[in-house]
Amino acid sequence: MRPTLLAGLGSLLLCSSLFANPSGLNNIPTADVVPAGTVVGQAYSNFGNDHDMDFTLGFKAGLDLWGQKFEFGADSHILPGEGGPVVVQVKYQTPQLWQGANFGIGIANLAFDKPDRERAGDPFSYIVLSQDVNGWFRAHAGYGFQTDNNSVLLGLDKTWKVFERDFVLRTDAVQIQDQDQWMGSVGFLYALHKNLVLESWASQPFSHGDAIFTVKLNFVFNF
Repeated sequence: MRPTLLAGLGSLLLCSSLFANPSGLNNIPTADVVPAGTVVGQAYSNFGNDHDMDFTLGFKAGLDLWGQKFEFGADSHILPGEGGPVVVQVKYQTPQLWQGANFGIGIANLAFDKPDRERAGDPFSYIVLSQDVNGWFRAHAGYGFQTDNNSVLLGLDKTWKVFERDFVLRTDAVQIQDQDQWMGSVGFLYALHKNLVLESWASQPFSHGDAIFTVKLNFVFNF
C-alpha cells in the first residue's frame, strides 16, 4: 500500500482505499454505521490515466454495545505487487443530537505493527457531523487528523428509489497534500439486490493531478 496518506499524487489513490472501508460517501467517512448484525464484504479497484487498475478486499460490520452503535472493519491491498498490509478501522456513532443529526467519531488506516505502519502510513482519526435536511438531502462536515495531513471533510448525498431500490447520488470534497489543495468527487450507490450494492465515483484534484476512478462491490450479509 502507498507509504503516506494524502501526501503527493499517490495519496489520491490511498485516499480512495482508506475511505472505502468506513461507511461514508466517496472519499470521506460519515456518521453512518453498518446496522448491528450486518456484515458487508467489499471488493474495489482504483484506476486512472497513469495508474493501472488495482484490487483491494475488505469488510465492515455493525455492533451494538451497551446500547451504543459501533462499526469495525479491515481491508488490504491485494494487487498489483506485494499484497497488504491489513489496516483496520473503528467508528462510534453518537445518539441523535437533534432531529436528523449524529456525530461519527472514528479511526482508520490503523496497522498492527511497525513494518505495516511504515507501509500504510499514519492512522487517520476523524469526527464528522451528518445532518438530514428535511428529507431533501443529507449534509456532512468534519475534520480528519493525521500527522502533517489534517483535512476538512465536506459532503452531500441524496437518495431516490429507482426500480424500487435505493439510488444514492453523492459528492464530497477533502483537503489533500497537507492542505495544499482540494480533491472533489461525484458518484453513486445503487442497490442491485438486497445482498449486492454497486458503488462508483470519480475523484479530481482541483488544482493539479489526474482523475482517479473507483468501482466497488458490496456483499451484504444479515445475521
